[in-house]
Amino acid sequence: MDKRWIMLGWMSLAAAAQAGTVVHMGRRTPPDGKSEPRSVIYAQGGQFRMDTLDAHGNVRDFVLVRDGQIWQVDVGRRTFYHFDKTALAGQQQAMQARMQAALQQLPPAQRAAMEAHVNAMLQRIQHDVLAFTDTGRTDKAGSWTCEVWQLKRNGKPESDACIAPTGTLNGGAELVQASRKAAATAADVLSSVPAARAGAARLAMFGTADGFAVRTRYLHNGKPEHEEIVTSIATQPLPADTFAIPKGFIQTTMAHAEADHD
Repeated sequence: MDKRWIMLGWMSLAAAAQAGTVVHMGRRTPPDGKSEPRSVIYAQGGQFRMDTLDAHGNVRDFVLVRDGQIWQVDVGRRTFYHFDKTALAGQQQAMQARMQAALQQLPPAQRAAMEAHVNAMLQRIQHDVLAFTDTGRTDKAGSWTCEVWQLKRNGKPESDACIAPTGTLNGGAELVQASRKAAATAADVLSSVPAARAGAARLAMFGTADGFAVRTRYLHNGKPEHEEIVTSIATQPLPADTFAIPKGFIQTTMAHAEADHD
């Protein structure tokens, strides 16, 4: 056989299933809770996908981030929507309109009290002071030695992330690159909504650490409430459609997607 045809064959196979990084994550409640499958992350060439699993380990939905854009895909309903600044701002306006309509149904005194409460809450959110810092401590999470970073909101610990250095992770360079790109894209989109700017800032902060969080503990009054942990990281061939919208899925809007879940 002509060597050129052999080479073309290998190139076709490489395009169909290129090597990427796959991360399986679980969730557990300390101190003795059993880890349950929570999500699966796929990273390749700066592209990022996170599957959310149901109680049986099946994919319920997934978020796809590539080329500076975000898609939310509902596997059960076979729908998807494009998550951008315009869509998010539109959803925010629709939510505010619904809230105003509900407030108009209340007696004047109760309506005024509720409006004051909502405005105060929004002011708090928008003026939150977040800090993500290296505590200087190291720990073990699974088979990884990791550095403990802590996220504080207005001086109070909210969560801590045990970050394994990039070089200690299988496929770490690709995973960290894709995760940082995804976080930056999400932060940019969220920044269009004032009430979500704290969330945007939180996402951007995680790019300051060199590595990937192999364990994240969420705190309540300074004590662990639950944690998400990496159960495995592997490099393996990924089908070419891993970072594509599945065939036959129908595009919808954020408003319709929210209504379907109500």
